[in-house]
Amino acid sequence: MHKKVDAARFINKNNQMNYCMNMTNRVNKKIVQYHDDTQILYNIFWSKALHYGFWYEGTKNLSDAVENTNRFVSELLDLQENDYVLDAGCGVGGSSFFMARYFGVKIKGITLSSKQIKQARKDAERLHLGAKVSFEKMDFNNTKFKDDTFTKIFSIESACYALNKLDFLREAYRILKEDGKIVIVDGFLIKKNLSEKEKKIYEKWLLGWKVDNLSSKDDFLEDLRKVGFKNIRFYNKTSEVMPSSRRMATYGYLSFPLTFILSRLKLISKNVHEHTIGCINQKKTFYKFTIYGVFYAQK
Repeated sequence: MHKKVDAARFINKNNQMNYCMNMTNRVNKKIVQYHDDTQILYNIFWSKALHYGFWYEGTKNLSDAVENTNRFVSELLDLQENDYVLDAGCGVGGSSFFMARYFGVKIKGITLSSKQIKQARKDAERLHLGAKVSFEKMDFNNTKFKDDTFTKIFSIESACYALNKLDFLREAYRILKEDGKIVIVDGFLIKKNLSEKEKKIYEKWLLGWKVDNLSSKDDFLEDLRKVGFKNIRFYNKTSEVMPSSRRMATYGYLSFPLTFILSRLKLISKNVHEHTIGCINQKKTFYKFTIYGVFYAQK
């Protein structure tokens, strides 16, 4: 009887593992297709660093705003020339290039998208940063790195793509050296019980950008503690990203009719039109039930 019970438990556990793996593979495939379809839009209308950017008094343009974020993260990490840094969800490498150029650190960037890797490697050579920055196709929830590989880790608007945020944090903790530092920049829920109107806005936003779910600020804080991180700090940067948020919403409204028609005619990917809808709806979430912030922690 005992052996039968153990066998049943093993089969059930195995089935659960297979389900989780299949779910992760489906989510990852969806994320890759989205970024492959929309990367050209970011290249033309946004910047090489795929994030909102921080607008301070005197910030003149989007490029400066994006650089402000990169500098803020770099200073929080206290980057030194002997650091080995992981850019977890590197996109096309914009933030990695900034840190290598201005702080002289060695950086490994990882992303799920082969298209992004190709562009990042090409840009690394063009910028003569190939000796400092390298890129690999890899899932940041399940990397191939050995324990205690990196002195610093950062993630800018990419941790949100983790199906289970705890998986991302556990892996980051494993590959981070003792006393190493991590910085996560992202959007977070500040309200869990959304109204029906808020749910529709939230779902349109996440669908448009192919994010499965957002963590609440409190849940993410608890996950950091659960994994073992210490000296945790949080910086609310919502007001600093609002100029970018408004600009993104404007792009969305202006391009909506065109992307709607072209997607119906199958001249562009459906992802491009849904991305437009995401741009419109992201602005509607801020302050009402989401904030944009930065978590800092140490191992």
